[in-house]
Amino acid sequence: MKCKIVILLFLCLGAWIAAVPMSAHHSAAAFETGKNLTIKGTVTEWFWANPHCLLKFDVKTDSGEVVHWVAETQAPANMIDAGWRKNSFKGGEEVTVTVRPAKSGKPVGAVVRVEFADGKTLGIGGTEAVGNEFHLSGAPTK
Repeated sequence: MKCKIVILLFLCLGAWIAAVPMSAHHSAAAFETGKNLTIKGTVTEWFWANPHCLLKFDVKTDSGEVVHWVAETQAPANMIDAGWRKNSFKGGEEVTVTVRPAKSGKPVGAVVRVEFADGKTLGIGGTEAVGNEFHLSGAPTK
């Protein structure tokens, strides 16, 4: 009986150890979940692929420095219902991107909403109203 309990304990521990990396990959822990950052930039690349789509864009700061941003979305299959497509963005397009910024302060974030110059918007489900919005003309400063 004691042997069965020990074996069961090791099996449970093994399952828990295997599950931790999987939940970490889909965690939002890297991003500021309590605030949004809205920045204007120029699209450099739209990467439509699993496991996450990536929007790359350049932001010119007030001092003239160009900051290269990368913002991730969900997988393409999850984005289609919200109106996103493989051809949603073209290089050189001006966009206003609202992201949940990375806690590290690096120019990385999770997309909440994108607004095009013509006023058209693409959002990620019902997350547009989460947090505070800070409208900046450039990259965040520490």
